[in-house]
Amino acid sequence: MSTQDLLEQGCYVLADIGGTNARFAFVTASDATLQCVHSYACSEYERFEDALAAYIARLAQSAAPQPTSICLAVAAAVNDDLIKMTNSPWQFSRSALSSLVNLPITVLNDFSAQAYCLTDLEHANVQWWQQALPSHTLTEPALHARSILGPGTGFGGSTVMPSGEILESEPGHLSFAPVNSHEASLLAQLWKRYPRISIEHLLSGPGLANLYWANAQLLILDGELQASDIVAGAEQGDELCLQSIADFTGIMGSVCGDIALVTGSLSGLFLSGAMLTKMDRFFDQRLFMTRFTDKGPFSSWCSSVPVGRIRADYPGLLGCAAYCRSFHD
Repeated sequence: MSTQDLLEQGCYVLADIGGTNARFAFVTASDATLQCVHSYACSEYERFEDALAAYIARLAQSAAPQPTSICLAVAAAVNDDLIKMTNSPWQFSRSALSSLVNLPITVLNDFSAQAYCLTDLEHANVQWWQQALPSHTLTEPALHARSILGPGTGFGGSTVMPSGEILESEPGHLSFAPVNSHEASLLAQLWKRYPRISIEHLLSGPGLANLYWANAQLLILDGELQASDIVAGAEQGDELCLQSIADFTGIMGSVCGDIALVTGSLSGLFLSGAMLTKMDRFFDQRLFMTRFTDKGPFSSWCSSVPVGRIRADYPGLLGCAAYCRSFHD
């Protein structure tokens, strides 16, 4: 396709907006490849509208196709016109934003967007931890539900039903349930900080920091570290950092197994999120799977669930692209 043909075709502008970063790209109707991928730190812009304007200006400078629509994946509830980010001060009206840029706007929950990318995943982009699916089944209709979950600035998830319908949810805001005396002790410490402890208070970047603080309190120590410093400490063999990451891993295994049970995700449970990459070898796959399948009478049920970690770059943007291409074809 010539450059002139591409320019005349137009493009779908995509954005994956989390609590820390906003990632942008575009695709065209004839090419699903993410193009002009760029990330902005949310803290650098007072409003989302400013970040979007910066990206559209970037497209104009690079002689990209003219935008014809915009699809946003946001870490927030999307049932109202006013979109309020859960872990960021950004908020915007989708109707006002559409009028501002004079383009149709679609807003998806960030993990609902990732759910749209599941059927487009290449088998090489999934690292299987349990019951690997044959390569051809990822693109075929599933017999049962499939879920995608993951930690970041918060903890998100969504489920694809066998019909293809996306079941939007906010699993990060479920109540935390300890499964042993150590976790009960952590919960008691965290109640000093929060009146209600949600999953997101433990399974996120700030959540890992909470776990470190709670473990320090149990040792009658004053300790505060950010998630990146905890991982760095684990690299140096710091016992408190290692314990905090082990707690994170075990709790995430229990939570993901619970969600698989609640949603009936016998056709796959997929893990996403940059935190898993950042924790790297300290995220104990065996511990995760032990806790995932430790479900009493339903342990064998959980042992039959295909579990894989998504290795693809930008799954939120890929999901927005899949949504745009399917609904504009």
